[in-house]
Amino acid sequence: MAQGENAIDMMLDLYFSFLRRKTDFFSQGEMCERAVQSAFERQRAIVAKQAEEDEKRRARVKQAELERKMAEQAKAADGSDKIQEITDEEAEKIKSGGDDDDVSHDLTADEDDQDKLAPGTMMPNSGNGGEAEHYVWHQTLTDVDVRVRIPVGTPAKQIVCDFKKSKWVFGLKGATPMIEGDLYADVQIDDCFWTMEDKTTVLVTFQKKNDMEWWDCVVRGHPCIDTKKVTPENSKLSDLDGETRATVEKMMFDQQQKMQGKPTSDEMKKQDMMKQFMDAHPEMDFSQCKFS
Repeated sequence: MAQGENAIDMMLDLYFSFLRRKTDFFSQGEMCERAVQSAFERQRAIVAKQAEEDEKRRARVKQAELERKMAEQAKAADGSDKIQEITDEEAEKIKSGGDDDDVSHDLTADEDDQDKLAPGTMMPNSGNGGEAEHYVWHQTLTDVDVRVRIPVGTPAKQIVCDFKKSKWVFGLKGATPMIEGDLYADVQIDDCFWTMEDKTTVLVTFQKKNDMEWWDCVVRGHPCIDTKKVTPENSKLSDLDGETRATVEKMMFDQQQKMQGKPTSDEMKKQDMMKQFMDAHPEMDFSQCKFS
């Protein structure tokens, strides 16, 4: 990130740029402002709720730790009528967050699997993309928008942006490419383009050849996101045809099920088929069967 740039401002600019170019969002007047404010309030409520849940979780862990120490002290009393109590100082230490290593370990174990990121990945940004050394990117199922930072005042004629089916080269004439490598997946070259967004930014748009998958990076070898954390806009489903919409809805459902440790739609279908078979053959003993 260039000196003086703000990552949040950049992401917001990219998000609203997408709305400006591909929707009629800004023609709605005050309704736009209300929509933005409403989205902000919803996210703030989620943050507040998460903080409250985290605090309750810490309280449960501390209480469990206190009870464990009391049980150990009781056991150490060797069955005598008088149970040795833990000291006030030790109890206060537990309540105030003492033994940080033990509590942190218990907290980690108590976290839901859905909160964990795949190894070596980062959480997607608000546009279901990520950030690399020279750019920030967002994506939908159909395209990828990459916002590349360039030196202030660079003219368009100095830009080198070469698209191939599975490769991308970007840089300035006469200089070593800033970005060069294999794309995550093939693109439709004729539908890829770039434009100067302002004096410091070039917006590059890739049209995915496969519009039924999420990219975890733009260029292979660059920082990756965890695609299981992608949250597509439900409102966009109305723009899809029936078959495509059904496929996307299935993908979204299966993704949510996996995040919660629950069976996918295909697994549920298999379970239902097995249950129907078992119900139809009560004379058979399935008690020793193991099903994956």
